[in-house]
Amino acid sequence: MRIRCGTLILAALGVAGCKPSDVLSVPAPSGVTSSTTLKSQAGAEAAFKGAKGQLFLANGSIFYGTTMWSELMSDDYTQSGFSFGAGYDARFTAVPGGSNELYSDVGWGNILQAHSGLLLAIPLLSQYEPASGQQMVGEAYALAGYAELMLGETFCAGTPLDRALPGGQYAYGTPLTTDSMLATAEAHFDSAIASANGDPTVLGLARVGLGRALLGRGQYAAADTAVATVPTSFVYNISLVAAANIFPPNGTFIAAAMGQPFYRMFNVGDHEGGAGLNYASANDPRVVVDSSLTAGDGGQWILDTKFENDLTDIALSTGVEARLIQAEAAQQRGDPTWVTDLSALRTDDADTHVTFDPTMSEVPLLADSTTTLPAAAQVDFLFRERAFWLFGTGVRLGDMRRLLRQYGRDPATVYPNGPYDATHPLVGAGYASYGSDVSITLPTPAGLISNQITVTNPEYKGCLTSTATP
Repeated sequence: MRIRCGTLILAALGVAGCKPSDVLSVPAPSGVTSSTTLKSQAGAEAAFKGAKGQLFLANGSIFYGTTMWSELMSDDYTQSGFSFGAGYDARFTAVPGGSNELYSDVGWGNILQAHSGLLLAIPLLSQYEPASGQQMVGEAYALAGYAELMLGETFCAGTPLDRALPGGQYAYGTPLTTDSMLATAEAHFDSAIASANGDPTVLGLARVGLGRALLGRGQYAAADTAVATVPTSFVYNISLVAAANIFPPNGTFIAAAMGQPFYRMFNVGDHEGGAGLNYASANDPRVVVDSSLTAGDGGQWILDTKFENDLTDIALSTGVEARLIQAEAAQQRGDPTWVTDLSALRTDDADTHVTFDPTMSEVPLLADSTTTLPAAAQVDFLFRERAFWLFGTGVRLGDMRRLLRQYGRDPATVYPNGPYDATHPLVGAGYASYGSDVSITLPTPAGLISNQITVTNPEYKGCLTSTATP
């Protein structure tokens, strides 16, 4: 998707961030000003690093990151007081009148630009990077796949995947269904594995991404195989402050939602809207909270301390997720070892960096009882484990959609629902009840105007399906 802004700063890869204030504009890497200068090792690496940095920004930045909005729309986080973003929390993402609340439009645009830039960098890296650095080709393919996962899991169907071409031209794509988007990600992860140059980090990144794409398409056995060799200790972080040297300190979703006094606007969820999980009150070592604090507007602020020690990193891919994928695949084939897989995570302190204190009241996991629960309850248990292990990393909304799409759940049993204003008295945003959105809308005509985004792809029509469709 080619997107132009009121003020456009051309990066080396021919794309830039969008916002009238230029907050998201990505400057051209030092010494790279034209397509000619890309034709070198330095130019190829600069193009790759610029696109990589913009993807990290689109995923985890303050205000415009997809993690911020997908977590707020799920049951992970809820509003602590400010009306800012209440539409996402209340499951109204296509705000009438194109309100500036549609900050996810900007994140969507940045994902697309980063995706295009990564694909542009791949042939450059292939040509100019020496053999010792060819794993960057695999990493670029893998990150393109993660961009597609973000688009497929977070937004409604209908995003076209356009590509920047050398010389400033664009190749327009056609709007994709959710399954087609995930299939495209699958292909890019396959390419990443083939181009990893034996690098264990790139292989782990690609294999977990491939497993996640396959899981999203209901191909459980293939997902199991994809992640089988990923060690539990594997982790790939998006490091926002370091990425392309374009992010200010603490310029992350976690810092905004959880660390800065003025931005204390999100609470850890706790049975939100009736159907939400009990993150804040679970007394679980994976979601440790401090509820003694006050939000920026004077209301209660429930702080998640998961990211407290390092506000610059958010895990994009982990070996823990690989084990969770394998557990779901085992459950699907009726293999009771899915409980063994989950139990192993709870006892593997060295690799997961989480210690289960026997004095804590987290939900017990017992092989002799958990596997005899009704089938639906077993699925609930597994998805609860996924929610707690992957809390705050932008995965939950995709899982909630999968519960509807693959497991036939009623949205009222998965998503927060019922009265909104009565349970969020400090927000005052005028949402009497939760809406019906289960995914985030694509930019509407009003939203495009509001955010000064110009779309030039003639095939773009917005959402192909309702945002109430998983």
